[in-house]
Amino acid sequence: MQIKVKELVGENAMTKADGEKVYSLIHEPLIEGQTVELDFEGVEVFASPFFNAGVGRLYADLQSDALNAGLKINHLSSFGQRVLHRVLDNAKEYYLASPAHRQAIDRIVQDTASAM
Repeated sequence: MQIKVKELVGENAMTKADGEKVYSLIHEPLIEGQTVELDFEGVEVFASPFFNAGVGRLYADLQSDALNAGLKINHLSSFGQRVLHRVLDNAKEYYLASPAHRQAIDRIVQDTASAM
């Protein structure tokens, strides 16, 4: 399965809502063991909320090995790769943490967001 991200969200892959569009298309096929390719050709701008919602949360249901085997990323700029790697590192750490630790992280994030 190949998804052309630009056709789905446009040139800017920034928002949580756009990430959720990607997630809704790739989650089930990855769970079923299918290979999914995200093609970022033509996408120019990236932000963490997009990758958090679209890819990072896959770690809730998939082990790192399964995700690495099933998800292929193509045509992602070097900046996009840096953002994606940071999000994936954070997601791995988050989903490996205990439920109490995750609740503490969630509380900090929520408090920080509401203070802005």
